[in-house]
Amino acid sequence: MAGVAEYIKESYIELTEKVTWPTWRELQNSAVLVLVAAMIIAMVIFGMDQIIGYVLKQFYTSLA
Repeated sequence: MAGVAEYIKESYIELTEKVTWPTWRELQNSAVLVLVAAMIIAMVIFGMDQIIGYVLKQFYTSLA
């Protein structure tokens, strides 16, 4: 049980004294960057899905 208490104590010390936390401005910039990247990736995947759907539709209608 002493090992668990020591682990918690060391974790607290590391999080409060050794970790460099981002400023509020840095956090906002990172959040905007992630949001923009996610939207771009979503649009690329949507476009690929539409193209593949169109190609498959053309393929299946040519077989009928």
